Amino acid sequence: MADIISWVATAATITAACMTASNLGARITGYGFVVFVIGSIAWLAVGLLNNQQALVWTNMVLTGLNAFGVWRWLG
Repeated sequence: MADIISWVATAATITAACMTASNLGARITGYGFVVFVIGSIAWLAVGLLNNQQALVWTNMVLTGLNAFGVWRWLG
C-alpha cells in the first residue's frame, strides 16, 4: 500500500512543481498548491506507514505551507 501511495505522492509533487513553476497565472499557481497539498498528504501517509518520523514532520509542515499557498492564490 505504501508503495502505491508513494507513486501518487511522486506524481502529485512533480505535477504541482510544474504547475507553480510555469507561471501561467494565479489560478494555475493556486491549483498547483492544491496538488501540492495532495502530494504532501500522500507523503505524510507514506511516512506514517513506514514509521519515518522525518518524512512525517516535514510533510506536516509542508501541508500547512501548501494550504497557505492555496489560500494565498485562490482565497
